Amino acid sequence: LGMAALASDGKGGFIPVSSEGGHANFPFVSKEETDFRDFLLRHVHEEYVTGNTVVSGKGLSLLHYFLTDEQLEPKEVAARFSPDSATLDWASRFYGRACRNYALTTLSLGGLYVAGGIAAQSPLLVRHKSFEKEFRSSTTMSHILGQIPVFLITDQESGLWGAAFLGLQRLREDNKGGSNAGKG
Repeated sequence: LGMAALASDGKGGFIPVSSEGGHANFPFVSKEETDFRDFLLRHVHEEYVTGNTVVSGKGLSLLHYFLTDEQLEPKEVAARFSPDSATLDWASRFYGRACRNYALTTLSLGGLYVAGGIAAQSPLLVRHKSFEKEFRSSTTMSHILGQIPVFLITDQESGLWGAAFLGLQRLREDNKGGSNAGKG
C-alpha cells in the first residue's frame, strides 16, 4: 500500500512527497470489523494491523478466509468477485477507507490516483459502491471528500512513467541552469 503525493514546484513541475502511510494502524469501526482485526492478529503475528496488511493481496485472501472459511490465493478470490460478493463489499469498503484517510491527511483536492497492485488487477475494488460510499463518508468532511475525484490507473508501468517524468523534469532544470551535466 504505497502512498505518495505530488506537490507543485511552482515552476510547472512537481515534487514527489513520499510516505510510509501504509505502515500506519488500520482503523476498524464495528464489532464485525474488530473481529476481523483479531483474526488478522492471530494469523499475521503483527503487533498491530496496518493498511499494508488489510489492503493487499494477502489481506484479500485473509478477508475471504475470515468470511467464508475458504483459503484461496488473491487472484482466485478476485476471480470470484461479483457485485453481491461479501468479500468484494468488505475489501472495497476497506480500500475506500484507506484512500479517504490518505486524501484527508494530504488534502488531495487535485484528485486521488489509485495505481498498481491489487486495485489495478481488480478494478471492481475501486468501482464498487462500497468504495465510493466509504471514501465519501465523513460527518465533518464529506463536503471536501465530495469534491475529490478518484482515478484508477490500471497501467502496471505507471510508476516507471512517473520516474521517467521526474528524470526529464530534472534534466530540464539542469539545462536551464547552464549545467554541463551529461556533456562529454
